[in-house]
Amino acid sequence: MNDLSNIVATERRLAILHPATEEPVGLVLLLRPDSDPVVKAASRKAINDRMGARGKVTAEQLEASRLNMLCASISGWQWNGDASFHGEKPAFEELVLRQLLKELPWLAEQADSALTDRAAFFQRADGEGG
Repeated sequence: MNDLSNIVATERRLAILHPATEEPVGLVLLLRPDSDPVVKAASRKAINDRMGARGKVTAEQLEASRLNMLCASISGWQWNGDASFHGEKPAFEELVLRQLLKELPWLAEQADSALTDRAAFFQRADGEGG
């Protein structure tokens, strides 16, 4: 029997790749699916903010909204090998995450792209996926 209630999106890991070589850089992000309550709340806030602006949303507001959504969608990270950020392996904190995403747009783009891959958030019965 295929119980549909067992088909749920779960958090997934994203190994960040060097933008030129596509080799893992030693940082793994933990991504929340769009069904996660934290992500849903951030999404509703972004929609409410846009509605409140009455069609007068600035580029800066859109960038801030994207950053907020990315931060809500990333629940943690793992630093492997000699990977570091400004010479440190920082503990996961939203302030540091925001700094990382702002300073490294290529990293933010990888996270953004991975978040749109809905299928990757679902584990198959054989353990593959997600």
